[in-house]
Amino acid sequence: MAVIYVGSAQPGEGKTGVAAAIARKLAYSGTPVRLVRLAEAGGNAPADAAWFASLDFAPGSAVEAVAAIPAVAPGETLVVEGPLAAYPGGDAKLVVVAAEKKPAAPAGAAAVVVTGVDGVTGVHVTEGAPSVLELGEDRVLAGFSVAEAQAALHAEVLVEGDTGATSDHLVIAPIGSDAGQPYLRRFESKAVVVRFDKTDQHLAALRADPNVLILTGGRRPSEYLFDAASAKGIPVLLSRTDTENTVIALEGVFDHTRFQGDRKLDRMAELLEGSGLFEALA
Repeated sequence: MAVIYVGSAQPGEGKTGVAAAIARKLAYSGTPVRLVRLAEAGGNAPADAAWFASLDFAPGSAVEAVAAIPAVAPGETLVVEGPLAAYPGGDAKLVVVAAEKKPAAPAGAAAVVVTGVDGVTGVHVTEGAPSVLELGEDRVLAGFSVAEAQAALHAEVLVEGDTGATSDHLVIAPIGSDAGQPYLRRFESKAVVVRFDKTDQHLAALRADPNVLILTGGRRPSEYLFDAASAKGIPVLLSRTDTENTVIALEGVFDHTRFQGDRKLDRMAELLEGSGLFEALA
């Protein structure tokens, strides 16, 4: 089990999450492991490599995408993410990841993981050679980061804060501040959108612990907000458009998110546990 290769025919099909979940499972089982991200045109290889390097269960993972699979140290396992066409063959075990439909898998593939399948809740396993694991569309795995929201809106950063969490829900603050906190607390992981001049709603939203507060209307809010958000480490973005157009601009952000953060990794590991994937790689 010196090299496990996780590949897909196209970028963005979900192989980063599968690779990270496999590496974490190995590490938690006592196997020294490193994550390797091969360079890939048109994808997020540099950002994926940087995230791999930040994971404490895979020390020594390269901070940059590499052109070739490095040498394996005695006793360790490399989990390599890269294009399917770069699969080296030989003794490297292969996991194929694809979006929405089963691809043609090379002979000897250990498993095929199909992501974002309509009508599937959790994971559905079809036995065979290789076995096929279908993962349903999942709100946690589709969650977006603060940086992705900022890029979608071309927003100004008013308050720096914790940008590591991803938001599963995009929530518009209600009209009244009294109702705001109970309403917002219904959503565990959220980004809250509210107009720049609604200071009472800003403070109610902050008490509900959002991952990010997105103000609309293009004007600076009350100074009270800066102090309150900074004290809690919650980032605040300012969108130049009104609330309606801000939400419209964010509607597609769930479709193009990167795999990153503890929340997504925990969810991917949960989905794959008991699917037979880890056993197929043993």
